[in-house]
Amino acid sequence: PLVVALLYDGLCTFEFGIVAEVFGLSRPEMGPDWYRFASAAIEPGPLRAHGGFSILPEGGLDLLDQADLVVIPGWKGADVPVPEELLAALRKVHARGGRLASICSGAFVLAATGLLDGKKVTTHWRYGQTMRTRYPAVQVDEASLYHMHNRIFTSAGSAAGIDLM
Repeated sequence: PLVVALLYDGLCTFEFGIVAEVFGLSRPEMGPDWYRFASAAIEPGPLRAHGGFSILPEGGLDLLDQADLVVIPGWKGADVPVPEELLAALRKVHARGGRLASICSGAFVLAATGLLDGKKVTTHWRYGQTMRTRYPAVQVDEASLYHMHNRIFTSAGSAAGIDLM
């Protein structure tokens, strides 16, 4: 299966690192069917990550057409709008049976798709009230480490992202 992690300007490096470590490293002990990994830019570059890193993606949103799991490793900020092109691509992945996952503030991206409406989700505790206000149809449980509904996974803070992945 192919796991695609999203890249964006202002990338949360720790959250991305979790996904890259779990799915991007060779794991021969897990057998020949272990995951393949790719990174996809959601916007044109240059892309910078926290800590002064410049990042080069392996592709763009077209990689989501092949993805079995798409991971949103954090987000730019609770108040930063999600591009409609990204929302449409995520809805398409889910509609064809793919899985979606977020770490920490990446839950705001999933909430913006509308796919979390009526579902219980989690995000970092400091974002709980903002999520409730912005997305009142989403049931926020910031006391849990992670939640899963219908192939959509959300985790609380960064450390909970390790557990979820």
